[in-house]
Amino acid sequence: MDQLMTRLRRLLSYEVTVAAVIEVAMWLAIPYLVIGLVWGFFHADAVQQLEVQLGRVLPAGAEVGAYGLAALLWPVLLLLPPLCLA
Repeated sequence: MDQLMTRLRRLLSYEVTVAAVIEVAMWLAIPYLVIGLVWGFFHADAVQQLEVQLGRVLPAGAEVGAYGLAALLWPVLLLLPPLCLA
């Protein structure tokens, strides 16, 4: 247990720059967005429902906005029932 705490302290004392954190976040965002775009492609009905909702607020560009929103919010859309979008 003491050896584990020593390793944990050594790991937590490692200094990380802000640029490194931003780089890691950007590398992690790539697969997240690719999964979201693929999910939106295969679930066109959910994207269509989002487009209808966005069309009321943003008539121009609702199609692109709905697809982008589906790519960003795919985990939420995956967990929520489809009736929540209507």
